[in-house]
Amino acid sequence: MENYFNYFTEIEEHFQKCRGKATLLSPLDWSLIESFQEAGIPVETVLRGLDRVFEKYERRNNRVRKINSLAYCTQAILAEYERQKESVVGRGSQPRTANGVTDRENLVQLVESARQRLNLAIEQLQARAAGSPVVILEDVMKSLENIKTELATQGRVDYENLELRLTTLEDKILASLISTLSEETLMTLRDQTNQEIGRHRRGLKAEQIAMLERKMINKKIFEQFGVPRLSLFYLPLN
Repeated sequence: MENYFNYFTEIEEHFQKCRGKATLLSPLDWSLIESFQEAGIPVETVLRGLDRVFEKYERRNNRVRKINSLAYCTQAILAEYERQKESVVGRGSQPRTANGVTDRENLVQLVESARQRLNLAIEQLQARAAGSPVVILEDVMKSLENIKTELATQGRVDYENLELRLTTLEDKILASLISTLSEETLMTLRDQTNQEIGRHRRGLKAEQIAMLERKMINKKIFEQFGVPRLSLFYLPLN
């Protein structure tokens, strides 16, 4: 299981280097990076795709329009991934991805940090008299405690199984949070998300747009309630 945090930061830093300035990535960019990771695109492939876009941009005579988002680079990255897959057919190996997560103590600390932050979110929900998700969140806290104990005592960490368990808990949390939101609130979140995606729709397919909308809305919901994300991609970022 690759280190999701390194995957994100390598792409972020390379994009900033290509642009020549430390531009903060948008929620749309975050969702795109997560989508690249979920598609199994190696980090080097993403970086090569970025290089191709900026090399082409530098050769243009008219450079008034800046490259401000990874959305401009998506098609080049996907094309680079297709070339990479064709080049490795029959070789029996894939290019190196980001470094593996091997620090057990660090992983235990990350799970504990998420558990503590979840506890704070529960206290805030109780203060707001929003009782319906509290029972679910308390159950998730118990599961995180069990996971932490297993990580500290087991001989070998099964990262794929761990990611499955964490994302299952995350989905459970999300469902409980959505159940507390009014239809009006959900519509507001959708409208905000559509505005953020904006003109970048032109470079994306319908299924990509739908996936980005879902990811960005989910991210907003977690942030609204102050609840941590549990996937290995997010644990170091909580």
